[in-house]
Amino acid sequence: MASEREENQISSEIVVDYFHSTVVEAIALLSSYVNPTKHEYAESTHDKLSLELSKEAKQFIQEWQEKTDWDFMEILNFLLPFPYFHHINQFLDVISSLSHTEYLYHFLWEDVPSNQIEAMVDSPASIDTFDTHILWETKEKKEFIVWLFTNIKVIRKKIAKILIEVSQAKILHESMDQNLAMFETSIQEIKSLKMEPLNKAQYVMGKTFRRTSLYKMYYFIPSYFFTPHRIRLFNSDVCFVIYGCGETLSDTRDTSVELEVKFKALADRNRLMILHLLSGRKEYGAKLAEFLGITTATVSHHLEILKKAGFIKEEKVGNIKYFSCNKVYTDEFLASFTEFIYLNEG
Repeated sequence: MASEREENQISSEIVVDYFHSTVVEAIALLSSYVNPTKHEYAESTHDKLSLELSKEAKQFIQEWQEKTDWDFMEILNFLLPFPYFHHINQFLDVISSLSHTEYLYHFLWEDVPSNQIEAMVDSPASIDTFDTHILWETKEKKEFIVWLFTNIKVIRKKIAKILIEVSQAKILHESMDQNLAMFETSIQEIKSLKMEPLNKAQYVMGKTFRRTSLYKMYYFIPSYFFTPHRIRLFNSDVCFVIYGCGETLSDTRDTSVELEVKFKALADRNRLMILHLLSGRKEYGAKLAEFLGITTATVSHHLEILKKAGFIKEEKVGNIKYFSCNKVYTDEFLASFTEFIYLNEG
């Protein structure tokens, strides 16, 4: 286990802790196995994990997949009240002691009032007496919630059993051993940031938080199998951030500066037209100037800006310089812009 602790220089009451977690890694691996389309980074381990899971576990996972696209990442929410990050048996023991109402309250991200959950545990059909919730806003979602409440006793036992199997899987422990250096490097990277804990948490998440509190404890937990995702869990006292460490974290503020420079290179109608013309063929400056109705000197100025920004390539044939669109670079730019804008949808 890698663990470091530091006291905040401004307030000695705030504690920041960095470590990787066997419990978190087991949940992340299970989640990636149940919903691989959202966790492509762990695909290479799924076949090996499948060989270690029991027939009963795989049958339940298949049934679960047929009912919903949830991926058991919901289990992470139990770490807020029960922070057993390194002892899966203790973690599951305390969860097993909860009533069905308490269990579902945490499993549903504390997003449904306890009294409403209690009523639905007693009578799953009572869901129709409550206002439509995002968790059951469609027919399919409602059917899943009713199934979940109807079979909660059996489902709880099966989830716990599967998590035990995953936590004991050889592939999990091999991966954690192999990625120990990655965990350590990631921890040192985050620890070295000269930021207040809240700003550091926002940096790791890549966004500013709409809801914050005067947290007394911050946890930063790298996870290989969670890559490339990030998640923040919090209450009034504790905030912890779990982030995929298989890819280097990037500061979205730096990304915004890079995008700004590139957009400035495109922020001219003549340069946009030049890029449009060069997307289908090579052309030389005088020809572009003739088409656009501007001087060759002006075209040369625009071409230089586009070339420095990476959007066009230059090729000399004899004494003539030909230009063409750098399509690979342009595609990468568009992809990075899309990823930046929609970062928080995942």
